Amino acid sequence: MKVKVTSTGTKDIARRLDAMSKALQRKTIIPVLIKNTRPIADDMRDKAPRRSGQLANSVTVSTRLSPHQATVNEPIAQFEVYVGPGPLPQAIQEEFGNEHQPAEPFIRPAYDAGVDRALRGIAEDGIAAILAAGKKG
Repeated sequence: MKVKVTSTGTKDIARRLDAMSKALQRKTIIPVLIKNTRPIADDMRDKAPRRSGQLANSVTVSTRLSPHQATVNEPIAQFEVYVGPGPLPQAIQEEFGNEHQPAEPFIRPAYDAGVDRALRGIAEDGIAAILAAGKKG
């Protein structure tokens, strides 16, 4: 599932962001995204079915996908972080079930519980980080 968030801000914030180099933008924005999506990952780990623990331990927040995940991903933004389990077959089976086992969702419930807080945090922390980085030059 992809969520696209478009935000509008003041002209000052947009001007400061445009003035920043791409490297500085990445250095400023990625930590904000990671910080504010980490609680969703923590909730996924808590909700993940426990058998071997491999599934829960594979849940990460990262700017990188596995090679297979990367082949099917279509980026929607200049900077993205990914939250979820690693490329384990059991992740799909647990989340959606199959004819042999019922679904035990852990990804969607964690997302639903944390997305509003994450978006608010990204907006608030992102604006503060951009303004602070703009002051530094």
